[in-house]
Amino acid sequence: MQPGIVLQVDCNPTIDATLRVGSVTEQVLVQADAALVETHSTGVGTVVDNKRIVELPLNGRNPIELIAISGMANSGTGGGALNSIRNYPTIVVSVAGGQGNGNSYLLDGANHNDVMNNLNLPLPCPDALQEFKVETSALPAQYGMHSGAAINAVTKSGTNEFHGDLFEFLRNGDFNARNFFASTRDTLKRKQWGGTLGGPIMKDKLLIFGGYQRTSQRSDPPSSIACLPAPA
Repeated sequence: MQPGIVLQVDCNPTIDATLRVGSVTEQVLVQADAALVETHSTGVGTVVDNKRIVELPLNGRNPIELIAISGMANSGTGGGALNSIRNYPTIVVSVAGGQGNGNSYLLDGANHNDVMNNLNLPLPCPDALQEFKVETSALPAQYGMHSGAAINAVTKSGTNEFHGDLFEFLRNGDFNARNFFASTRDTLKRKQWGGTLGGPIMKDKLLIFGGYQRTSQRSDPPSSIACLPAPA
């Protein structure tokens, strides 16, 4: 038995079996996690696990923003032109100097790119996302569609026990201090709420997991005053 082996998304580690000498009457045991060396891929990647997805501050709860913590990504240029044709949130990310729309997005192994602008389709909310891996450099042929990077995300799955959560994130102008130069407070009312639920339909055979998130936002439109000359 070799403890401490953790398998993450899109990882193919090589684990060498060790034959040990038979037990003796006295022994000193030093135990540590097994070192995982991946020899099947030449890519360079970073896994963003579920703990960081759920607990790191995330404006708008869009997991794509967490690609930046992989250490080789930043906001791409030309985002306005690429984002203008969609009404859902998309983020232009440049990885390892690649183009902002040169990344391959996969969700549970399936292509997750928008065919119109090559940006990402919306990912599940953080509570329903297990982890994702950002991989670049010399990628395997299976990621040959785009040259920048491959972002491989996997969702959570059901277990033999029912589990889930509920969440609500609120932004309201009534909770904010008034801007010094404004006559009144802002009227923003923004809510993001939902939940997840997973469990068994048939134990050890058929499991199910689902998540839901809704975003609602209300605010008064900006007002402007213009003076027009009379016909005289």
